[in-house]
Amino acid sequence: MKFPFMRLPLPRRTMLVLLLAVPAAMFAQEDSAREEERLAALARSADWYRPKTDLSVGFRMLTSGANVHFGQLGTVPYNKLPAGASDGLVARAYNNGSVAVDTPRGGELDAHGNQTSTPGGRYQSSITDASGTVTVTNDQLSYTPGLTRSWIYFTPDQALVRPGYIAMNSYSASTDGAALDRKQGASLGVELQMAHTFYQLSKRLSVGLTGGLAINGINNKGTGDVAATLKSYTDYYSLHGLAAPTTSVTANYNGPTYTDLISGGLTFTNGLETTVPISAQPDANEVISTPGGTTVHGVWELKGAYMMLRVGPSLRAQLTNRLTLTASLGLAGAYAGTTYSASESFLIPVVGTAITEPTVTSSANKLLGGYYADVNLEFAANERTGLYGGMSVQKLGAYDQTLEGRTAHIDLGTSSGIRGGINIRF
Repeated sequence: MKFPFMRLPLPRRTMLVLLLAVPAAMFAQEDSAREEERLAALARSADWYRPKTDLSVGFRMLTSGANVHFGQLGTVPYNKLPAGASDGLVARAYNNGSVAVDTPRGGELDAHGNQTSTPGGRYQSSITDASGTVTVTNDQLSYTPGLTRSWIYFTPDQALVRPGYIAMNSYSASTDGAALDRKQGASLGVELQMAHTFYQLSKRLSVGLTGGLAINGINNKGTGDVAATLKSYTDYYSLHGLAAPTTSVTANYNGPTYTDLISGGLTFTNGLETTVPISAQPDANEVISTPGGTTVHGVWELKGAYMMLRVGPSLRAQLTNRLTLTASLGLAGAYAGTTYSASESFLIPVVGTAITEPTVTSSANKLLGGYYADVNLEFAANERTGLYGGMSVQKLGAYDQTLEGRTAHIDLGTSSGIRGGINIRF
């Protein structure tokens, strides 16, 4: 079937089609504008678009940190432990004296290095004037094998412990099992968390999965005094029947000793030796332990940090367009690393000076398990960013660390606190 307009020339047919299309285009344009208005109105009445993934960066302030039990405190090793008798003629140092190796002096040796003085006696130096008068200028004690003129002792009681001997002591302290408990206060840390929504339970309620990483410090320090066992290593040096030289707490005896020599009506300063020789090696020794015999002052410190990884399901409740309440509960694991340091000291009996052990340290690393729970309120500044704040509770395990016989039990335990930061949605 052919329509009349099909018999029209081509230019006229084209004009006719355009005339018929104009009304249709006008009606279509009107419908498009109405659709745009409808969509705009719908957008104004609907909630914002909610991205399914949240990345959070912020801080966490826990009200408490690690609890530490410092144990087996009060050990200070000998700082001067002399050589044994089997080492022969060697210098020996003690906390209240010393004994040096003695040799002949230049004035009692000939040109060939042979001793000219009489062991056990004395030797002199003199001058002769024009008239042949001899004046002694120096009168000293001879070198005697097995004895020494070079030695020091500090206090009078060292000559009273065993009559006829000088007691030389080296001291140390060993633990009586003393312990201290210290609790760490507030602990500030940082955290990074990612949450993803997997299922929409309703228009305003959804569930997802939350994972995060947090770092907090461990800083615990204890100072104080603890009772400990006093150990006294004692060597006895014979006086060989001579009286012990005079000494006092404030004036040590330091041999060899001299006084002025008066000879020929003249005074020669320090010309007369007054040394009391003792055995060059100890004649006997003993070790005495006295439980509770001393008080050790110490500083014990544990420093480090732990990194906690946590993961668990989360629940999100959309309160308003801008406010969201979230909660998460799940498992936690922590990697803890700490350095244990200690410095201890005690007073040497009678002498009054202290023996101090240089600071010693040890390191330890441990993996711990636990769990966590968070409740947060989020505020959306726009569709992509916002702020969050809330409360956090966690429980982690404990581990032990040792330091040269001392112990430390570090319990991260249960702690709670606040958290806050920035949300980024994508």
